[in-house]
Amino acid sequence: MATKKDLVRELRLNKRLTQEEVAAKMRISQGSYSAIERGQKPRAVDEALATINRMRTRTDRTDGGAEKTGRLKN
Repeated sequence: MATKKDLVRELRLNKRLTQEEVAAKMRISQGSYSAIERGQKPRAVDEALATINRMRTRTDRTDGGAEKTGRLKN
């Protein structure tokens, strides 16, 4: 069974939104938003779900929906 944090990530990806976009709408850093998706800020999950539900689906993505992880490529 999916947890709320899993639903947040799944909904965000289905809408083709980046963590940066949702974080900006929530007025938090991308790192703080990432912590929500990792389950480290359980009190913020409901706010994240509500925010994503209010956001429109992105259709102008040019990166194929690839996530920015902050990791360097080899």
